[in-house]
Amino acid sequence: MTKRSTTKDLFGKPVRERRPRYEASLERAEKAKLAVRAARIRWLSDVIPKNLGFGMPMETFYVFEEAKSSFIYGNFVAAIVLAAAFVEHWFVASLDARGYGKQASHGLAASIKVARTKNLVNSLLLDKVEQLRLIRNPFVHLKSFAHEHTVGQRFVKRRTHPEALLEDDAQEALIAMYGVALYAFR
Repeated sequence: MTKRSTTKDLFGKPVRERRPRYEASLERAEKAKLAVRAARIRWLSDVIPKNLGFGMPMETFYVFEEAKSSFIYGNFVAAIVLAAAFVEHWFVASLDARGYGKQASHGLAASIKVARTKNLVNSLLLDKVEQLRLIRNPFVHLKSFAHEHTVGQRFVKRRTHPEALLEDDAQEALIAMYGVALYAFR
């Protein structure tokens, strides 16, 4: 057991160490969000099978895990972008293994096109991946406000709060990610 050191003042009396205010603030924020995060974990456990992630490169695995974590903590844009990155990793590796590496190296849109043309992936899953790509694009390639896939245009069209829209988008992104991991190129 290690002995706890105490700070002393100029006269040798122990100084009571106070907890920084930011720690108390963080604790209150964590408690306030606990039920929401727990609900997101329950949703993930209903949608995503256990032990998924073995047999993939470490970078792909970490992208996969951080997409889930980002969703749980309400970082929906990060979850969307990371899910799309995972899908792109999976598509590029799978297409390269089948001799379509050159086409796959031109991005996710080109990968989707090859997979659709060669009938390598179920068309419903490809539709989900294409939707994910369209939703991801305004976050990684800045678009004007008038672009149809921006959050601004979509939340006005759906008449919903942007945060609710992004949470729905993140859920759909994770569903696409898991669908790709389980069913694409099998």
